[in-house]
Amino acid sequence: MAIPEPPVSYWRSLAIAADSGHLFLNSEAAAACSLACDDYIARLKLHQTRARELVDVTGWGDFDSGKELARIFSEKAVGGDDNMVDVLQSHIDVVEEMKVVFNKFFTATDNVDDTNAADVRAQGPK
Repeated sequence: MAIPEPPVSYWRSLAIAADSGHLFLNSEAAAACSLACDDYIARLKLHQTRARELVDVTGWGDFDSGKELARIFSEKAVGGDDNMVDVLQSHIDVVEEMKVVFNKFFTATDNVDDTNAADVRAQGPK
């Protein structure tokens, strides 16, 4: 039995469309979007670091209910269902997929420019 392919994400489908020439974006806009993605990823990673610092929640007292609250809040930050660190990672993953799409446009433009320049040099002045 063959293992089914995972579904293609929205941004992955845009990357495929860009590769096949069905999606176009100005190279300057793509570069700006890529830089914005870098900034956003850095912010999300900072929030992940801060969420990891919340793993040892204290100050809820010595009663069992206080200890239970501390555990619940700690697991909301790290390790529990739908914890903040994992949710932030899913956002980082999506933004990384976005960057792949944006990078295709200014990388492709740079490659075409390099190829054109090499062709002009090879032909020499006329």
